[in-house]
Amino acid sequence: MELLRPTMDFIFKEIFGDEKNKDLLIDFLNAVLKYKTPIINLECLNTVKEYIEDKHSILDINVILSNGVKVNVEIHIRDKYDIRKRSLYYWGKNYSVDLKQGEWISDLTGAVCINILTTKIFDDEHIHHKFTLYDEEHKINYEKQNEILEELHFIELSKLDFRNINKTNDSQELINWLIFIDNPDLAKTKELGSTIDKALDVLTELSEDEIMRNTYFARFRMFLEENSALNKARQEGIKEGIKEGKKKIEIAIALLDVLGDEVIALKTGLDIEIVQNLRKVNNSKQG
Repeated sequence: MELLRPTMDFIFKEIFGDEKNKDLLIDFLNAVLKYKTPIINLECLNTVKEYIEDKHSILDINVILSNGVKVNVEIHIRDKYDIRKRSLYYWGKNYSVDLKQGEWISDLTGAVCINILTTKIFDDEHIHHKFTLYDEEHKINYEKQNEILEELHFIELSKLDFRNINKTNDSQELINWLIFIDNPDLAKTKELGSTIDKALDVLTELSEDEIMRNTYFARFRMFLEENSALNKARQEGIKEGIKEGKKKIEIAIALLDVLGDEVIALKTGLDIEIVQNLRKVNNSKQG
């Protein structure tokens, strides 16, 4: 039986968001975050089963580390919204929502967001990007200055090259996890360690569950339908934009003899450079 893919959000959460698999999540977080002092314990803050009730729910994983740092992990099947901006929102939300009554702002120790993507958002070959708050002019790291951990991580699975998997700068521990998440059937053929073996056992059990398989394919169809609708809307928008652009150019050409370039640009909404080029073409024709 073909294994279900952990790139499906609810499968990912079933594996890493279940309390009995806490050791898997800890190992994965250590591979991503690479702190000098490894994570040895954490507390899960949200449940696994909400996807059964809501097909459109955001199935992220929220945990709090023993030092109080809040970590949000989410796998993105597609870039439905601008993931970079959305990640900033959830980064800040870790503070605004989770600060309990009676806690002081000074009690906050940090927030970390980890985004695992099946799409590419950065134009380079690096699989893993980590962003922190940094004063570029004065070369000051906010975290070291204030003892508050602030990190945004983006992991792009589409950049995995299984033919040259050992040539990446990322740690082998992280690469092993990414192989499992992106291609579990390939992970079965490799010796990736006992922790990955346990993750494969968990995934195999999920893959053999009829309810899980039905939920998986129903959610997969939903994403296909949404992508189809988005692509159709995008194509219609492009066609409408071309039509609208042609109309603006026709109006601009008609106004060339009576108005200046800046006024035409203002009236039509065209860039001033476009209007200037239209005038040059028009003058050359008249000449």
